[in-house]
Amino acid sequence: MDASAQSREERLADYVGYLASEELQGRGAATEGAIKARNFIAARYRECGLKPFRDGDFFVPFQTKGTDYCNVVGYIEGGALKDEYIVLGAHYDHLGVKNGRIYPGADDNASGSAALIEIARELVAQKDQLQRSVIIAAFDAEELGLFGSTSLAGFLDELVGIKNVKLMVSVDMVGRYAGHGSLVLEGVATIRDGKVMASETAKRHSIKIRPKNFETSVLTATDTDAFARMGVPTLAVSTGLHPQYHKPTDTPDLIDYDGLDKVSGYLADFAAQAAADPEWKASGRLARKHDPRQPAVEFGVLAGLAASSLSFTKADFTTKARTDYSAGLVSRLNLGSFGLQLEALYECANSRFPSIDTPLGVAQNYMQQGVTVPAYVLVRSSASRDALFFGLGGYYSYVFSHSLDKSDPGWMVNPHQGGIAAVIGVKAAGLLVQWSFRRQLGSLFASGAPEVHLGTASYITVGWFF
Repeated sequence: MDASAQSREERLADYVGYLASEELQGRGAATEGAIKARNFIAARYRECGLKPFRDGDFFVPFQTKGTDYCNVVGYIEGGALKDEYIVLGAHYDHLGVKNGRIYPGADDNASGSAALIEIARELVAQKDQLQRSVIIAAFDAEELGLFGSTSLAGFLDELVGIKNVKLMVSVDMVGRYAGHGSLVLEGVATIRDGKVMASETAKRHSIKIRPKNFETSVLTATDTDAFARMGVPTLAVSTGLHPQYHKPTDTPDLIDYDGLDKVSGYLADFAAQAAADPEWKASGRLARKHDPRQPAVEFGVLAGLAASSLSFTKADFTTKARTDYSAGLVSRLNLGSFGLQLEALYECANSRFPSIDTPLGVAQNYMQQGVTVPAYVLVRSSASRDALFFGLGGYYSYVFSHSLDKSDPGWMVNPHQGGIAAVIGVKAAGLLVQWSFRRQLGSLFASGAPEVHLGTASYITVGWFF
């Protein structure tokens, strides 16, 4: 059927149906199915009136780890600001065939690829109003590690200068609007007045959006990643995850085509405004996960678990350990590849302790609560925000409560305790994961009691910097 005689929703259904069909075998990168997918997308680009971004055709091949892949890249030339670019992208590859089962990837990401075609169609129809040029990119090999978008970011940097790319929008999994009830936009704070612009556009299209200032997950990434790390404002667009994600059951019959139609119209309008408005600007802000700049001072929170024991030095005897707990604050002074880390923690330390009255009898539990302040000099693997680190230092603890409630002053717990400490860990964006080790110097008790130390305590700690 002639595409021009169909509604946008009908065309979207046709696109998703073909891209997620058995014929394409899940569109695994570097497979025959992926080649058919990119040929189909290129044909739709021609049909929409897009021009190839470079001379010849829409295909922009690249190689990663010795394997050939190919992005499909179209172009709409702008007006007075034609040397500035808005990039709209969606990956077309998926997981292919595993253990004899096809992973069709209807939502991931046939839905985004289909929407991209219709967004291109709308923008071509408005090309006389566009001041900036628009690049429409279907990415290959996203599922293998964002290879396609990373390649295009580098390609554009060499060809036009990445500073001239004013916005990058990733359209990834946008076929479940009805099920989730909103369209998620991550990164509106990278655009000046981005949240206002997104909300006003949503009203015109009667679509519910959930704008988020930044992409926050340190465990996931989408095709915005390479562009954002180069300082480009980015918007990651999705209707969210669902039980069929990365499963053979992600099929075309589960796509909400009415919602996909609304999403396509909304994003075309949003992109047109970014391309048409000479006053449109980036905010200068980036998500923490994308910003390589390291702040001079950082503050955050920590919580951890540990195991510590009591060591009777002269008797060469160590008690069994029990679980310790800690929670508190952390601060850092960053000095390039070096730094200082200071923590202030509430700690509850637990161990087994021989009975004072009957040393050979049943052991009792020992518990002490206190405020501990560890301090470390750090060596970091990189001067950037994300890095592995190792630190040496010491700690001081003030014990304000303990379970040995004896009147004999010889058994009084020393309220002032301290020792040496070491830490090793990793910081990724705002997330901190570290292992710290401590060894007490001096006795647990005041003079007159047996010489007892809190043995080496090993803490596993998770933190978050604001």
